[in-house]
Amino acid sequence: MTGFHLAYERNFDTLLLDSINFLLDAGELHPSDDKGQAFSRASIIYSLLLLEAAANTCIEHLDLERSVHSEIDRLPVLAKFDFYLRTRFSQRSIERGARQIESLKELRSLRDGMVHLKAHKVDWIGDPEAGMSAEAVRTKSLKVATNPKFWDIADATSTARGVHAFLSYFFRDKCRYGPKMVASLLFSESSVPGDDNHFYPCMSKEARSKLRARGIDVTYIKIAWA
Repeated sequence: MTGFHLAYERNFDTLLLDSINFLLDAGELHPSDDKGQAFSRASIIYSLLLLEAAANTCIEHLDLERSVHSEIDRLPVLAKFDFYLRTRFSQRSIERGARQIESLKELRSLRDGMVHLKAHKVDWIGDPEAGMSAEAVRTKSLKVATNPKFWDIADATSTARGVHAFLSYFFRDKCRYGPKMVASLLFSESSVPGDDNHFYPCMSKEARSKLRARGIDVTYIKIAWA
């Protein structure tokens, strides 16, 4: 008899693993290699999408009425995280002046800039005959180029560091969830996340060491390191 298993895939694991793998692959290439920049851009895009995926899963965890869920789903990402925190826990809210929140605002700006591509003003410096170089405009806190054309391994590292620093701040510091609880939400296969119907994605211990070396902390969530 053939079994049947109904699963709800939220793909947070896909975004997480792809963002990390592209980052590590970019780090193995020479800075002048065009493929390294392409890998860096891919890593940044996947990292930025993690924020929206996590926020949406948190709202699902509240198991709101459909009409209410539709209204909340239209909120910006930061507002979704704040709504979840205020609804799930009394007298808890996002600290708007926190360093992680400033980074989140920059990350959202980068995401919006990628989705709604517009012309970027580029300043060229140097002698036209001897050679010129373009100077990238960068975000204030994370120092990530606002123009995707300039994204490289340093930008990908800073983006990943900022994304995971915010998620750690939100789940570990504000929600006070342990890594297994966070995994039960973000890796859930249930219609309403947060129960035992979840899994742990697997990554190599070598990848973990490389992430640590780049200052990227993912210990807020349970991952199987082999």
